[in-house]
Amino acid sequence: MKIFLVLISLSVLSPTVVVATTGVAHYEPENVQVFGVIEQQTFPGRPEYHSIKAGDEVERGWYLRLPVAIDVQLAKNNADGNAEPEVGVRVLQLTWAGKAVEAVIRRSVGQRLKLVGHLFHGFNGHHHTRVLMWVDGAERERK
Repeated sequence: MKIFLVLISLSVLSPTVVVATTGVAHYEPENVQVFGVIEQQTFPGRPEYHSIKAGDEVERGWYLRLPVAIDVQLAKNNADGNAEPEVGVRVLQLTWAGKAVEAVIRRSVGQRLKLVGHLFHGFNGHHHTRVLMWVDGAERERK
């Protein structure tokens, strides 16, 4: 099994911590770079968030499955009162705003991607993982 290191890339505007499959990441406002396999998953949605068979809406989302679990800690300057440390995170639910990011993710189910963005803690019924990622950039991993 390959051993991966946590690397820190220093940039004047926005340092990015590369969480290369083992190690520790921090919540926003710190930026992270992670690698993993894209999945689409289905969960029950409104009104009860309990059972699609019982009438709840279908809620599909995009997820990144990490090859090895990571721990997520509070950033020193995190202003999110909802954030809490998490240990053993293997899957991140993904969110984004740009069409370019969406296009890469949607056509990459089952493929390995490199994602850049920031992490935040789940806080409502639409969040199906403990930790989510706001994705600013996505590209297929180069071998």
